Amino acid sequence: MSKQVKGSLFVEYVRMIKKSKHVSWNKYLTPHEMEFLDQIILPSQWYPYEIYQRYGAAIFQELAGGNPQVARLWGKETMDRLAGLYKDNLIVEGDPLVSLKRFKALNQGFFNFEGFEIAMRGGSHVEIAVDPAFGTEAIEGYSCQMLGSLQRLIELSGADGVQA
Repeated sequence: MSKQVKGSLFVEYVRMIKKSKHVSWNKYLTPHEMEFLDQIILPSQWYPYEIYQRYGAAIFQELAGGNPQVARLWGKETMDRLAGLYKDNLIVEGDPLVSLKRFKALNQGFFNFEGFEIAMRGGSHVEIAVDPAFGTEAIEGYSCQMLGSLQRLIELSGADGVQA
């Protein structure tokens, strides 16, 4: 089975690319990948993960300048938006681990593969392992974005002095 992503995520990358008319996206994307930019993206439909990954890698290079800190900040902003949309089903005040598990369950609705693993490493230490299925091309940007998102989720759950 091919890896896929829900349109509700896919459309975010499409919007970012379409808004940035100053960028020569064709230096990153094939003509087939560019075709999706002219389609109506349906939130509930599945789209090719490989194209989503290539969009993400191009966005990381062009809009974030390949800067991991920019991707991390974007992840924090993304979590603030998600928390606004899913607060009652996502954030458990005073229990960051349950909030992380809820985020993992929510995230599984966006991809047809695992995505990442959460492991307790004693005390208040948590290890997040990104699924290699995310691929090498987009892994740096995606990992930094996820790090920012998860750090912000833990903060929203009431933890102080979060280090990531």
